[in-house]
Amino acid sequence: MTRPRQAVRPSNDTAWAAVILGAAGLVGALWVGGALALVIVGGQPRGYLLAGVRALAHMSRPAAAWGEMAPGPGAYWTVTAVVVAAAVVLAVGARRLFVATPSRVDVDRLPGTATPREIRHTCSPRAIRKRGRHLRPSLERPAPRDVGFRVGVARGIETWTSVEDSVVVLGAARSGKDRYLVVNVILDAPGAVIATSTRPDNIAQTIAARKARGPVAVFDPQHLAGDSQVGLRWSLTRGCEKPMTAMIRAAGLAAGSGKGVDDGSFWQGQTEAALRALLMAAALDHRGAADLYRWSLTPAAVQDAIAILDTNPRAPAGWATALNAVADSDPRQRDSVWLGVRQSLAALGDPDVLASVSPGPGEEFDPEAFIRDTGTLYLVGTATGAGAAANLVAAFIEDIVETARHLAAESPAARLDPPITMMLNEIGNLAPLPSLPTLMSEGGGTGICTWAILQSLAQARHKWGEQAASTLWDAATAKIILGGGSDAADMRDLVFVIGDRDDVTWAETRSHDGTRSRSSSLRRIPILDSGPLRTLPDGTAVLLLRSMPPAVIRMRSWMHRKEVESAGRPAVADTGHPPGFAPRKGKSVDIGEMQEHDDVTCVTLASGVTLREVTN
Repeated sequence: MTRPRQAVRPSNDTAWAAVILGAAGLVGALWVGGALALVIVGGQPRGYLLAGVRALAHMSRPAAAWGEMAPGPGAYWTVTAVVVAAAVVLAVGARRLFVATPSRVDVDRLPGTATPREIRHTCSPRAIRKRGRHLRPSLERPAPRDVGFRVGVARGIETWTSVEDSVVVLGAARSGKDRYLVVNVILDAPGAVIATSTRPDNIAQTIAARKARGPVAVFDPQHLAGDSQVGLRWSLTRGCEKPMTAMIRAAGLAAGSGKGVDDGSFWQGQTEAALRALLMAAALDHRGAADLYRWSLTPAAVQDAIAILDTNPRAPAGWATALNAVADSDPRQRDSVWLGVRQSLAALGDPDVLASVSPGPGEEFDPEAFIRDTGTLYLVGTATGAGAAANLVAAFIEDIVETARHLAAESPAARLDPPITMMLNEIGNLAPLPSLPTLMSEGGGTGICTWAILQSLAQARHKWGEQAASTLWDAATAKIILGGGSDAADMRDLVFVIGDRDDVTWAETRSHDGTRSRSSSLRRIPILDSGPLRTLPDGTAVLLLRSMPPAVIRMRSWMHRKEVESAGRPAVADTGHPPGFAPRKGKSVDIGEMQEHDDVTCVTLASGVTLREVTN
């Protein structure tokens, strides 16, 4: 009869080997200690190896065991005790170093992850530089920073993503997304940047450095970042005299309007149809956001917009009829559609929000000039509260994306050069951007580098729906997964995507007559199981880049950048206000001084106001 035993439990042979090695080590330490004591008093240690052990039988006269002149017992045993203690410390340290226990080193060099050769071939600085001429035709010898972003270090090699990659970052709240990725990407972007957020932290950390690159603007209709000297006013009806622009703008405004109701896609489609007609009417008659808000309050007020579409020769055929059909439809259906319209424009009831989308003469924002001048646009808003402006932020992003696509089509090789970086931070906490799944799929080929920062896959499914969230995830050529996730189903999916590896298991069997035999078997186990994946150390992430095996990367905090460490803060370069800026009365947002306390970064503005960044 045999009894299998897992090799992870030490066998009797291993135990006996440990005992023998321990005894030999003790004997050696006693000899070295005694010999050192003899040398200290000028003696010559000539005793054989067991002299140190024999000295234990002559505690009061250790010289008798050595047959040599030796110090007194106090000095002899003190030196010997120090040597033995040092040997024990070294043995314990070696065991902790070489015996397999979960550690940072083990996570960095997990079996089954990308090898140094694979990393160098796929995402090293040299690999990124090889594609430089294709990605940036205007540069003769582009450097890695001109065509990519440094995301971390894997197996001692820098890992980069290119500006052609669409990136999804998954990380729970306070997992370090901003500290290790978002701020670094904004600072390193070679061209224009569109950065979204629900908080002003990233503005304070990057605005000074981005001012040195080009114009800077902040679209903050809810004043979440306080008053800003680079506040921007954007026309909600800009370009909506063109049918396609009006349709895209309406899709952004109506994003999420069908959530939580039966036949949500139908009602959202009806809301979009009404909104695009209202946007078209306002643009053709040079009306502003105030008229849009008035029309949205009740179907009775829409007759003004219908009249504009009926009489203006530039209005597309049928749009007035479609809007009139909604206004004169069955009261229950009409009220349901108009509820979506009213919700989409509800933020305009806040005077501050209305002012932010009502530019005066000379204040119109020109996205085409802004992109060409490598500007940086910060979009701040939330999807909660009475003045929630998430739909306006989504509509603004759609306007920028549409402009970028037209510029790319007119550019050599049909791509923007330099590329525009869409840093969609906290996009899951804003309105669901309708074009995001498509943008992730095809944006990289036109010079639109998209980063979608999400807290979980469940958040994406909640915002975009099951199919659109799957499309978004599949279209991302680079996926960066941080620790802290807790959704069991998502963790299982991520473990499956990361993949399996071969593992050799040893087993020992003992027969009835006492003989032993050992055998091995091959099995497939996850490269990184859900437990280690959830508990990834701070600053560590898993990188899934195209077809390369997973790589565990160690990321760099923006506070450890050379320019930050050497100067304390980026230098401020005042380049003035670009076209479309409406300077608001208030205080500057230039960085004053920066302090770091554990997981909180305090940034004191020039005005004396302190912003706190909690690791996100």
